[in-house]
Amino acid sequence: MDETLTVEPFGFFTLDSLRAGWYLVWRQLVRVVPLAVVSALAGAGLGRLGFPVLGLLTCALGVLAAVVWAIVLVPQLASQWAESYHGYPLTGRARVWWAISWRSMVASAVAAVVLTPPTMVGASLSIAFPGSALGGLGKLIMGLLSLVNAAAAILTTGWAMSKVASMQLTGLPMTTLPFERVGGPVEPVAVSAGHHEQVTAETGHEMHEMPATPLAMAPAEPIAVAPAVTAPVAVAPAPVIVAPAPSPARPAPVAVAAPALAHAPAEGKRQCPKCGLHETERGTVIGWYCTICGWRESRR
Repeated sequence: MDETLTVEPFGFFTLDSLRAGWYLVWRQLVRVVPLAVVSALAGAGLGRLGFPVLGLLTCALGVLAAVVWAIVLVPQLASQWAESYHGYPLTGRARVWWAISWRSMVASAVAAVVLTPPTMVGASLSIAFPGSALGGLGKLIMGLLSLVNAAAAILTTGWAMSKVASMQLTGLPMTTLPFERVGGPVEPVAVSAGHHEQVTAETGHEMHEMPATPLAMAPAEPIAVAPAVTAPVAVAPAPVIVAPAPSPARPAPVAVAAPALAHAPAEGKRQCPKCGLHETERGTVIGWYCTICGWRESRR
């Protein structure tokens, strides 16, 4: 199982980018805007008192301090967001600020180029037709485009924060986000004697007080787990194959010559002088002849 952190950057036009950008922007504005407003009011007050140069210098220094503070807050707030969202803070304030700033500037420039034509149309209508419906339409268009610019800036900031978090935090070991407990520990409520009597009179039932001593919880008894009983498995012995004892070699059969068959002379037949058999016949013309080898008696 992979236990390393994998951080995917948010899509640009997503609610996650909007939430991340809003996390940084409103915390930044809450800190910076009061400083700029106070410095502007102080400069205006000094100008009315007859110190216009000092008032202008005070206002400029206040605005400059607000800008510097806003720059310093960018990596700090982005690191806080990463720690609350992913469990790890971002490191390297200068790198974090530059990585978020240049991406925000590029995206803002693209948004400005895209929104320039409708902005010019709205400005032209409001200037050419002041006090008319078309002039009001031009002002409405410019107001809506201002809201679109603000939303684009927030989306850009959140998207840039997610990109930086993806580059720095991917590959780190997994961590568990801290869980904040809502509310404090539960404390016992003391009931006075007057309240006890009042409840008894209204309900007609005696109200029994709970003992003040804490209840002792008996320790959980260990659960005895019986060992697993396994029945013996009868294993049949493997059959033993015993080789039969070699039998003594049988003597080779002795070839016995068959006794010569003595051909008994047939009654009234002549023995063939060629094959020695008595398979002869006597013809009336050729005389004696052998039916086996073909011998014939020669006549002179």
